[in-house]
Amino acid sequence: MEIMAEILGLCSKPQTKTQVMYGTNLSWKMLQHYLSQLQLLDLLEIDGKSAKYVTTQRGKEFVEKWRELNELL
Repeated sequence: MEIMAEILGLCSKPQTKTQVMYGTNLSWKMLQHYLSQLQLLDLLEIDGKSAKYVTTQRGKEFVEKWRELNELL
């Protein structure tokens, strides 16, 4: 969950796959796994014009709830 929130936070501004990989320090294989899962959950999408990953509104809500939970703990 933490990695997912990190990816979504990073993609609040459109990012290429390589930028996400370096920003999260994930291997290519792990990155592929998380990106596909986030897309399936409708938390992340690919911008049609730039082919960059961007967080959906639902993904932004997830990040906000994740931050609230971390503050609580």
